[in-house]
Amino acid sequence: MEWRSVTNLYFAAPQSPLNEPLLALNGTSEGIVNNVAVVSDVAPAYAPEGQSLISVSLLGLYPQRDLVDRVKSELKEWFGEEVAQWKFLRTYEIPKALPVQRPDDIPPPQPDAPYHLCGDFMNSASIEGSIVSGQNTARRILEGLTNS
Repeated sequence: MEWRSVTNLYFAAPQSPLNEPLLALNGTSEGIVNNVAVVSDVAPAYAPEGQSLISVSLLGLYPQRDLVDRVKSELKEWFGEEVAQWKFLRTYEIPKALPVQRPDDIPPPQPDAPYHLCGDFMNSASIEGSIVSGQNTARRILEGLTNS
């Protein structure tokens, strides 16, 4: 099986650069930062006392020694000089973050089958794919009960 890898960096900051529970995506093809989420905007207890907890995701593995400086430099373009106040906490390299999934890997729907398949392999290899697949399966089951 092929895998997609991710490197996550975590920072403590005096305040959230987003101030709302969302995922900020890199909309350009430049830089190494893929997305930024302020975890404490969703779950305040996850942050150090009086701080915001920021998660920064990079697609791929980045074992470089200067990675923190490189990421902070890039994020200054996103959020300005406040990034200089962010305190680096930890880096996680996740070599098997998600399986590689191509369009042909998703099985076609089988509406007349006597069973229901459900899981991220039916939608997209992700937590969201699992949830969407579960919702779709539940909807099909309920429709079958209604129509019988």
